[in-house]
Amino acid sequence: MRELASVNCAFVGVATMGEIKNCSQLRFGLEEETVGRLRLLDEAARRRLGYRPFSLFTLRFQDVPAWDAVLERRVRDGDPVFAWPDNGSRLHQFLLMALAAFRELAEREPLSASVLFGAPPALVTQMTRVDISALPGIAKTVKPWLSARCATERDWWRWMILKSCVETDECPDRHRGVHASLMRALNLDKARLRGGRLCRRI
Repeated sequence: MRELASVNCAFVGVATMGEIKNCSQLRFGLEEETVGRLRLLDEAARRRLGYRPFSLFTLRFQDVPAWDAVLERRVRDGDPVFAWPDNGSRLHQFLLMALAAFRELAEREPLSASVLFGAPPALVTQMTRVDISALPGIAKTVKPWLSARCATERDWWRWMILKSCVETDECPDRHRGVHASLMRALNLDKARLRGGRLCRRI
């Protein structure tokens, strides 16, 4: 969750950079009103917004044939290093960060990668076979696919933004960490407990 939260916060950053009237290409489908609300969030609220149990963006992960075509054209040894213009470097850095996080999670916890990023299991499996050196080339190709999740759902985004302003600083992984620590302390790591957990939030 912490890794996904970092990627989500980075997405909010690139979605709100620059003047709204001049960055329509960076809003990723979000309406100006939504972008304006995101701009008003302080660092703590953005962090809380990032702790959603899903990515705030999509790269057409459900379009497996399109991804098949991209992944077949992997960057070969000797391919030139991509030179990104200054005004696009932050966006490309985000894409690399997002793809690297997706690939790493796909290797470590494929089911979580599928759920959190909304990617079919077939694509998750393919990503585990992608060499990290191929990510810059992939990022350049999929750049036009980047969009906010449910970008046109204004009320949904408004609800998430408002909720991030009134939530406490407690994040989901903190509760999971307390739970795991108690399990280890009581030597219950492999125990099957009723409800699947030792404690719950009241």
